[in-house]
Amino acid sequence: MREWLKELREQRKLTQQNVADMLGISKQYYQLIEAHERQKKMDITLMTKISEIFNVSFNEIIKQEKALTKKIEHNESLVN
Repeated sequence: MREWLKELREQRKLTQQNVADMLGISKQYYQLIEAHERQKKMDITLMTKISEIFNVSFNEIIKQEKALTKKIEHNESLVN
């Protein structure tokens, strides 16, 4: 789950539908992005739009995505 993305959205009192509309995608697709089931590796277009919507730096998004990847890899290593 992209907790960082959910937190940004909630801090701004936006719904998933609000953000989906701003991104020009369906609410269902946005839900999958937030749940980390789609865009497992965010493309540059999505990162740019998220940066603009939430007024966060591109570097902050990259940092959050790297931390998420590291957490997932760590959890997978515990299972194996």
